[in-house]
Amino acid sequence: MNRFVGNPFVWACCVALMLWGNLSWAELSSTADRRTIAMGETLRLTLLGDAGEQPAEIDLTPLNRDWEILSRSSATNARFINGQNQVTRTLEIELAPLREGTLTIPSLTAGGRSTTPLAIRVNPEPVVAPGDELVLFDASVDESSVYVQSEVILTVTLQQAINLDGGEISNFDIPDAVVENLERRSFQRRVGNRTWLVTELRYAVYPQKSGALRIPAIGFTAREVQPGRSLLGARLGRRLRMASEPLEIKVKSAPTSFPGEVWLPARALTLEENWSIDPASLTVGDSTTRTLTLTARGLQGSQLPPLSSVQGAVNIPELRFYPDQESIDQSELADGLEGRRVQSEALVARSGGTWTLPEIRVPWWNIETDRLEFATLPARTVVVTAIHTADQTNDPTIAPSASPAGTTLPLWLWAVSAAGWLVSLALGILLWLSRRHTVDHSPTPGGATAKSGSVRQVLVEIRKAAAQEDAALLRKAILQWADLHHERGFSSLETLARVSTESLATRLRAVDRSLYGDGELASALEGLIDTLREEPAPQGRGMGANTLSLYPSQ
Repeated sequence: MNRFVGNPFVWACCVALMLWGNLSWAELSSTADRRTIAMGETLRLTLLGDAGEQPAEIDLTPLNRDWEILSRSSATNARFINGQNQVTRTLEIELAPLREGTLTIPSLTAGGRSTTPLAIRVNPEPVVAPGDELVLFDASVDESSVYVQSEVILTVTLQQAINLDGGEISNFDIPDAVVENLERRSFQRRVGNRTWLVTELRYAVYPQKSGALRIPAIGFTAREVQPGRSLLGARLGRRLRMASEPLEIKVKSAPTSFPGEVWLPARALTLEENWSIDPASLTVGDSTTRTLTLTARGLQGSQLPPLSSVQGAVNIPELRFYPDQESIDQSELADGLEGRRVQSEALVARSGGTWTLPEIRVPWWNIETDRLEFATLPARTVVVTAIHTADQTNDPTIAPSASPAGTTLPLWLWAVSAAGWLVSLALGILLWLSRRHTVDHSPTPGGATAKSGSVRQVLVEIRKAAAQEDAALLRKAILQWADLHHERGFSSLETLARVSTESLATRLRAVDRSLYGDGELASALEGLIDTLREEPAPQGRGMGANTLSLYPSQ
């Protein structure tokens, strides 16, 4: 024990962990996988926050007014991004609406933080199709007429009331368009006395020239899985061959009145700035960093112009600018992509005085209102106070990052640097530990954790749970198998299904449906053990021919 007490490394880790442990839900956000649903369909609500309180501490009772909570799952994720460790917590909730109309997912609270309410449109129960069809396949777009380079969401939808094996979507090509893959969505739809599994493959399409954009017919093939089983596993029935109808979109040219050099058709566009030190309170030799962020909903990050070209050259000899490398990225929202471009530059004052940085205006076209708008940052005043000393030897022309050898840093700067190092060290340790632990630490059906078991032992537990036809017990055992097979934890069967072969994914979703009384567990158990044993190793998996995750060739 004594050898640890005086160890500075141990003390550093303890201090850093205490700092980390004080973090709460500094950021708490909520997103819904869809904003328009129908009665009988399910909705996935995702709550995302920084590491801190457990997701179970979030008060979900406000949901009970308009929504039925069907299931929930949580996960902790540690990532190393841009030289920093980030630990986040995620809570996924499956909801079913209690009535039609415009319903609200209310503000939810945890750790003193609250989410923003979300409005969800709930339409009447859909009429799937006349007749006795049990598999439906089609494609649709959210807009029939768009501007060139603006976003169109293409959705390929598979609806099935029976189990399928080996589902395959044909490759397709859209000439004169850029296509970005979006997240696949799956949900249940209940029509009458029949439950449908709905799978949506979505793509963000950006036409590159005006005129008619043609989306060809998209084919789908699969084998029907018949009730009962054979010596070889599942009994396969007829082969299904289906195809969507071709689609055509009218693509309009950019308006000739648009004043910008870069055409920006977007649903929303914002321009923001942030200063590390107020530019109106500088002294000679001070450095402040200005960060400009351009964000556009409905555009890729690569479509946004360099902010240096938007800002223009600032010719003020008394101020020196040291630009940093620009950052370009994009994220997926419920209605498409959101692009982002970030530019930072350090400003160093060489002499005292007052100067004005010009206004920044970015023209863009609002495709929802069909009119020209501007994202604007007002002119910014820079005030620098001169410091006169008897032996002043500092050269303000030196860049802020330059520091002569032997210079002693201020005590506060050492303290900040040390604290940052400790936090980074602690988060690095937590990242290593997170890779050694499964997300769900609840006990296994046999009383042991997935980590301590073996694949063979877990398969025995799965077989026992299947023999008892206990869907909840079977789900937990399958997630244990996933921990060993993939060497990482999974929060739900749906999450596991997304990285599995189609044969296994079909059975996983059938087990998941049976948890809510919407599916027969017996049919889901057919060939399950054999399918788990035949599942390829993670490193050998990709988007093969028998997966619904196929995307168009680029």
